Amino acid sequence: MTPKPLLARIVVIASAVCAPVWAQSPMFTDGPAFGGSKVFSEGVNPLGNPARYGQAPPGYYFTYLNGDQESKDTESTLNNMGSSDPASMATLANAPWALRTTAYGFAAAKNGGSLTLTREQFNGLVAYPDQNPANFGAGLANNQSYLDGRRATVDRLSVGGGGPVQNGSTTAMGLSLRVERLAMGDTVLDYVPLNPYPSAVSTLLDGTSTTVSSWNMALDAGLVLELAQGVRLGVSADQINPKHLWDVYLQPQFRAGLQLDLGQIAKLSLESDLNSVERMPFPVKQQSSSASLRFSLSTAAAFLVGVERRKVDAVDVTNIGGTLQIRTDSLLLGIGFQAGQDRPMKGATFMVN
Repeated sequence: MTPKPLLARIVVIASAVCAPVWAQSPMFTDGPAFGGSKVFSEGVNPLGNPARYGQAPPGYYFTYLNGDQESKDTESTLNNMGSSDPASMATLANAPWALRTTAYGFAAAKNGGSLTLTREQFNGLVAYPDQNPANFGAGLANNQSYLDGRRATVDRLSVGGGGPVQNGSTTAMGLSLRVERLAMGDTVLDYVPLNPYPSAVSTLLDGTSTTVSSWNMALDAGLVLELAQGVRLGVSADQINPKHLWDVYLQPQFRAGLQLDLGQIAKLSLESDLNSVERMPFPVKQQSSSASLRFSLSTAAAFLVGVERRKVDAVDVTNIGGTLQIRTDSLLLGIGFQAGQDRPMKGATFMVN
């Protein structure tokens, strides 16, 4: 295994780790992995379908999101790795990445219009184990395994509007404009097998430094059409305006979904990206599909459960989670949880009007 130049390391870590979450953070407990949807979103998440803005009850919304996603046993393997343990290196090769996410934000919704201010923070690591048998034991000094760590932040202002194209229409359309400031930083730790690195893993997942920053402006659009009673078709497009940002070519990504009412108490949403595209922070193709189910437990309570399958380059990741919502005429409380290891992803939404 030959050591990679720093830029190549940055590209690989960012594409493998940060891209899945940047594509659809479940802010405001609304996203496929929390039981929500992107095509049939709640109308508050700035990464959802703008045509759904009219679905959000008027009010002021606050959100918080925190937790880890990782391949199975990544951190425990790193923290318990022996100084010359080929078996652990083989395990690490099949579970090479971990990601820690924190996000919070504010949204104001009224009459189909929305204004959101959000901040997302990502810390990730990817391990590159050298499994060459000659580089263990007496040859351990030649082992070229290393860890890449990545810190990224996104500060976002989003404005948009959507709803029925005319009074009484079952067709809804919407547009939104996102202005984003992105910052990134990188850390490299060489020669993993020489130490178990328990403190280094923590440092990478809790880092705060960034070294470069830039701006992005994105135009998103969406459409929802009622095909029949209780059957809806939705499409959305994000980053309609293509743009090169550093070495990433941001192109439009299109997503389509079908939503079915299952009696009076449940809605089933099935959706998928129609094309794979590069997304920040570095160039790699990604695409996802998801299914979610919403149960209305009563007039004041609902439970959502969902599963998302995301392909990032050649790596597939499956996320499963759910959300409990409590509503009154003037308040909304949503608590979301995504299954995972170490620090499972969790989120909350609070609305008052």
